Amino acid sequence: MPSRSNTPGDPLGLPGWAIKGLDYPTFRIGLLAKVMDRLTIRDLMEVDGLTYAEWRVLVRLAAVEDGGTPGRVAELAWADLAEVSRAIGSLEHKGLVERHRNAKDRRTSILRLTASGREQHESTLSRRNGFHERLLAALTLDERQQLDSLLSKVGSQLREAMQGGDHSTA
Repeated sequence: MPSRSNTPGDPLGLPGWAIKGLDYPTFRIGLLAKVMDRLTIRDLMEVDGLTYAEWRVLVRLAAVEDGGTPGRVAELAWADLAEVSRAIGSLEHKGLVERHRNAKDRRTSILRLTASGREQHESTLSRRNGFHERLLAALTLDERQQLDSLLSKVGSQLREAMQGGDHSTA
């Protein structure tokens, strides 16, 4: 793909969008993800008093019907177990998550959202969904479906690279 400019910015006003040699759509996906993360981190703290790690734990636990182990939550969030464990401790202190005995494995506990945790999840998720809807507002339904399909293809390539042990970035 040809480079549009040699400057670190472009007409979008996103620094780093058009750096020669880094002008791949996959690089731009990463750049967009970083910008979305920054906005999300700020919003979560200002509005909800949550860290990004805490939100990631809340949203993953809400997706697991019967609760989940810290390891399962870390797997679903693509996060380090230590980061997840710290977030769990903080969420417990805030009364949003509770631990239950794991009858299948006493070495680990089952985590579940409390009623307050479910309320927090629902209100935050509604606002976060609005954020993502605003980002996609300029796309038609067909364009959104096409974008999702294209991202799925890239995701499949990443999965194959991981399963094949190809973790190189070179």
